[in-house]
Amino acid sequence: MTEQEWENLDNYQKAWKLGLIMQYMNDEDAYYESGWLYIWPDGETYQECMYDFQDEESYKELERSFIGHYSEPEYHEGGLFASKGVPKEVLEAAHYWDQRLGLEPIKEVKISW
Repeated sequence: MTEQEWENLDNYQKAWKLGLIMQYMNDEDAYYESGWLYIWPDGETYQECMYDFQDEESYKELERSFIGHYSEPEYHEGGLFASKGVPKEVLEAAHYWDQRLGLEPIKEVKISW
């Protein structure tokens, strides 16, 4: 994902991607214990996200919170995980933020049985 592609998204679309990245973090504390849920309601649907984060102020508050949590070494180093693989759109958005924040590309954790 490029800077231009990111900037072309509506605020709620950006917010949805940030929420998905946090959801796929391979450390439950990144989602549950970090304070993320104070700004991103647990179980937020896409429709709710459209309403909750349509304006610039709400989105910017979410973005500041995301940056603080996502760049935290203990969370970032754990990677992204989903039992059936992390969706491409989530990996692309995460790698955009890695580049933007000067972080190493976050890894996708895969479990082989």
